[in-house]
Formats: sequence, C-alpha cells, structure tokens
Amino acid sequence: MVLRNLFHNELAQIETTPYCSIGLHPWHVTKETFRKDVELVEKSAIKSNVLAIGETGIDKAIEVDFDLQRVAFIEQIEIAKTVNKPLIIHCVRAYDEMLSIRKNSHHQKPWIFHWFNAAPQTASDLISKGCYLSFGHMLFKEESKAFKSFLKIPLERVFLETDDAGVTITEVYERAALLKGISLHALQQQIEINFQTCFGIKL
Repeated sequence: MVLRNLFHNELAQIETTPYCSIGLHPWHVTKETFRKDVELVEKSAIKSNVLAIGETGIDKAIEVDFDLQRVAFIEQIEIAKTVNKPLIIHCVRAYDEMLSIRKNSHHQKPWIFHWFNAAPQTASDLISKGCYLSFGHMLFKEESKAFKSFLKIPLERVFLETDDAGVTITEVYERAALLKGISLHALQQQIEINFQTCFGIKL
C-alpha cells in the first residue's frame, strides 16, 4: 500500500490516486493566498480516498512567517478533527511546539511525522502522544538522529518512505528490516498493520 502526499493545488490528482493526503505545506503558505488554499484543503478532505490531512506543520528553516505557518497548521488540525482523519506533519526545528500543540489540540486521530529526524527522547515523547514516525534515507546515515531513534522505538509506530531522496522504497524496507533484526516479510506485515490501524482501512 502507498499513501501519496498531494499539495493543496494538486486536486486533479486525487481522482487518480488510490490513497492520498492533501494539505497546505508550510513552504507554500502565503498571506495573499492563505485563505483560499485552506479552503481547497477543506473541500477535498471529505473524499473517501483522502486518508489524511497534510503535509502540514511548521518549518523554522524557511522564511515564511512563523505565526502564519502556525495559523495555517492549526486550521488544518481543525479540518482533520471535522473529518476525523489523521495529520501528516512536516516539522523542522519545531518539535517542542508540535508537542505543545498536540497536547492542546484535542485531536484524537494520530499524527504521522514525515521524514522524522530528531533525538530518541523526542521520538518517545511523540509516540506517547499517539504519533507515528516515518523514516527514509536517513536510516542509511548512522550518525543521524533518525538512525538512532529508529533503533529504539517500537515498529508498531513506524512508517517508511522515500520522498524523492534517491533510494527506492525496497531499499528502505531492506535497511529497516536489517536494523531491527527481522525478516523483510515480518516488517512488511507490521507496516501493513500500522497502516490499517492508523488510517482505519481494511486492506
């Protein structure tokens, strides 16, 4: 199973994508188009093959106004609450803010942190708040925070991805299985269970 993340302006692709998410990415938040863009997400969120809202979140490494990013993010949390769907999170240098917002949002569905790359303690804190963590090419970099966190967290809270990083999803799965000391088949089965549990989909 594959979940494809679509940007808010890629609505035409919803109809041809079996499972997808839709969101206003923090990179694309602008004061001029913010309201219209959030409305596009809201209109698409009800579709049955849109399993989650996102990517959305906060990125402190870009020039987009932080407060505007935060407003866009919180509005998309409200959309996710209304349609009762998970969120896919883009987070850069803002995990403390994410933990605070998660605590105060009262959103019962999981949050999935895309391309997670933070310390094991942060990973543990997020998992304790009902979040999943998604890993990709950083699993090949043993000095990375993602690598160290992956070794310590339960597979029941893991997803795997590529995100145009120059490695195939097969390579990511093989690497993850090796690091966890389990068979590729066992890993695939667990990720499938995670998918069904997180998104409420029977495969």
